[in-house]
Amino acid sequence: MGHHHHHGHHHHHATGNIRFAFFLNLGFAILELIGGFFVNSVAIMSDALHDFGDAFTLGMSYFLQQKSEQAGNAKYTYGYKRYSVAGALLTSVILILGSVFVLTEAFERLLNPEMPDPYGMLLFGVVGLAVNGAAFFRLRSGHNLNQRAVSLHMLEDLLGWLAVMLGSIILLFFELPWLDPLLSVGISFFMLYNACKNAWSAFKILLQENPLATDLDKVKEQMLTLPNVQDIHQLKVWSLDGEHHVLSAHVMVAGIKEPDAIAALKQEIRNTLKPFAITDATLELEQAGEECTMKL
Repeated sequence: MGHHHHHGHHHHHATGNIRFAFFLNLGFAILELIGGFFVNSVAIMSDALHDFGDAFTLGMSYFLQQKSEQAGNAKYTYGYKRYSVAGALLTSVILILGSVFVLTEAFERLLNPEMPDPYGMLLFGVVGLAVNGAAFFRLRSGHNLNQRAVSLHMLEDLLGWLAVMLGSIILLFFELPWLDPLLSVGISFFMLYNACKNAWSAFKILLQENPLATDLDKVKEQMLTLPNVQDIHQLKVWSLDGEHHVLSAHVMVAGIKEPDAIAALKQEIRNTLKPFAITDATLELEQAGEECTMKL
């Protein structure tokens, strides 16, 4: 029971963190739009549009994360946990597209370098670093796949503003118009690699890959250490959201027929599975010598 509560706490924590990042990002986008208008900077106003896009992504992730906490019903018998994975995939795909767009813009700027205003860059670099830094450090400790994808989104912005700040300091002393786009290229490749990795993790969950592939023998061994358990077959494991795993297995038992003893053994098996983050186990008990009807 404690195991379920532990994961539930993680989920609520993730929702709160994503909500915090959403409002922080939306507020900063509004500030940028107003600030950009008053200092007559098209660059800052266009970045504000980028941040409104970020806020939309975060809003979607927040909605999907909140939805993922709903209990199961007739339509979604396992609950809504996969909505969280959908949020992670959506965020990762937007991040991949964003990185590709930034790369094309940066390469174009490398071919036709323009000298930006270093003082304006420095001011917004400091503010941007503080805002996105607060959001990233709040999100980075998350185990939840959706939270990891959102924190990656915040990391992209954090690195971007760090590049803006460092670049502006260098540009105050040296006229190097190619420096800004070069930093953008480096960050975009780093983000592209991580976003693809995150998208693939989400995709594997949706494809029902076994999250315990390397520990499957260990899972089997743990179950076989219990008295009366002779064999395990039809062992299947998949994950709902990267944190909560589901198992189904046929367990061959000997010398145990009373309903109370069978129920006690099932509970024992479930207890041995808890350290593997298996929150749902469907166990089919078969008597020794009984032929398994399921041959897959």
